[in-house]
Amino acid sequence: MRRTAMLVVAFGALVGPGTQVRAQEAIGDFYYFERADATSAEDRSSITTLADENYVSGAGGLTFRCAPGGFEMVVTATYLGRNTSTPVSYVFGDEEPKTASWGLRSTGMAAIAPPEARDEFLARGVAEESVVVRVSDFQLRSHTYTFNLNGLAAGLTRLTCR
Repeated sequence: MRRTAMLVVAFGALVGPGTQVRAQEAIGDFYYFERADATSAEDRSSITTLADENYVSGAGGLTFRCAPGGFEMVVTATYLGRNTSTPVSYVFGDEEPKTASWGLRSTGMAAIAPPEARDEFLARGVAEESVVVRVSDFQLRSHTYTFNLNGLAAGLTRLTCR
């Protein structure tokens, strides 16, 4: 229950004002949030899961969402800094890590995957049980999160922006 409450609080901070929640549903390790923009009624739905580590602090969330610019993959973390981008890597099992520069939100609390990294992640992620994600902050300290991916494929089918 505490994890669910933290997920709702963390997700509310991610999407911000201007959206209205119509429904919330658990799908495996993810939560599906059906949302619409309060002004335009455009779809702003998303699926979100929290990391095994640090979920109490609200850090370590993995979200796929319908955003004004299209479909986004977002990792929320502790404060990452004011740069426009940060190094992010992820690894499935014993594979070599995939690393790319991800854009930072103006709050410094979330990294947005470039489309090619998002698509590459999804190509593997829907068939995997978990992923380890490392996000670097402004001091180049690494923050490591393990995300369970049960329900990812089913959750993605609910996002109309894909």
